[in-house]
Amino acid sequence: MITTPADHGAAVAAARAFSEHTGPLATLADGTVPECFARLRLRLADLRSDAMATLAMLGQSDEPDDPMDVLSTQEVSAITAQVAGLRAWVETQECRTSVCECRADRLLRALLEDQTVDVRSGYRPADRRRQRRPVALMAGFRSVPASGSRPPYVLVDFRGNIAHAVRLHRGWRARLIVDGEITPVYVSPGYPDAPVGRYREDTQACAVAVAAALEH
Repeated sequence: MITTPADHGAAVAAARAFSEHTGPLATLADGTVPECFARLRLRLADLRSDAMATLAMLGQSDEPDDPMDVLSTQEVSAITAQVAGLRAWVETQECRTSVCECRADRLLRALLEDQTVDVRSGYRPADRRRQRRPVALMAGFRSVPASGSRPPYVLVDFRGNIAHAVRLHRGWRARLIVDGEITPVYVSPGYPDAPVGRYREDTQACAVAVAAALEH
């Protein structure tokens, strides 16, 4: 059973169970709740990946009833549950926007997916680098069918890299693309210099407008 920490104090106690000496979990274990949860999210994601890989390895044992393997499986399962609990708590926390290093498109993606809108990253066609930077989100985008007519989708962009940090956010611009024709759907108040303090309400308004445009 996964138990989610009920408050900051419980989260601090949960972090102490990992006994890490440095990094975001160690900071939380010392009683300091971060103003931005990006590093903590990444560390918990790494721990979960390590735990799942270990469980998979233990599951391939030639002697599944070996007492040491059974004990190891129980220990790793407990760690996995602890990680899941802390991750669930982190997901309910809000960063301070002026210092937040989380990807700004993270909230927009989540809000659109909550409305069952498929989202994928868009890239510049000329960008051939191995680690390309996404420049837009393509909401409701689907592959071109055999008929050759592309279904409508909404292109949401930022004035630069779509994966910018929240603290750098200056607004969204969303446009509906139908058979090559472009129709404005949403532009943040003040874009491209929307105040970062309005990030959450601005992103929520953008998600609502995008979902509504795709329904018609």
